[in-house]
Amino acid sequence: MKKLLLIPVLAFVGVLFFQGIPESNTEPEPINYTEAALPDDVKAVVDKKCYGCHNANSKNEKAKAKLDWDALDKMKKSKRMAAMGEISEVLEKGEMPPKKFLENKPEAALSESELATLVAWSAGKKKKSK
Repeated sequence: MKKLLLIPVLAFVGVLFFQGIPESNTEPEPINYTEAALPDDVKAVVDKKCYGCHNANSKNEKAKAKLDWDALDKMKKSKRMAAMGEISEVLEKGEMPPKKFLENKPEAALSESELATLVAWSAGKKKKSK
C-alpha cells in the first residue's frame, strides 16, 4: 500500500519541480562581428592584425581552427566567453601573432597599445583612457 502511495507523491513532486524551472531561450545571444559588435578600437585592431588569418575564408586552416572571428557570433555565450579567455591568454603569453609569422611579416606585430586594447576587451575590462 505504501508503494502505491509513493508513486503519485513522486509524480506530484516532479510536476512541481519542472513547473518551477523557467523556460530558457535556447538561442545564443549573437555577437555579430560584421555589424560592429566589437568596440571600434578593438574592431580596428582585429581588422588590421588578426582577421587575415582568423576568418572563415582563410587559407590558414590551423589559424581558422583556433579562432574564426566569423564564427564568434554563432557561439553560445559560454563558448564565446571561453574563446575570449583563450584570446586573452594567448595574447598575454605573447603567442599571437606567432613569431614565425612575424619573421615574414614584421608589420603584423601588435603595438603595446593594440595589445592592451585586445587584452582589455578579451578579459572583459574597459581600456583606460589616456
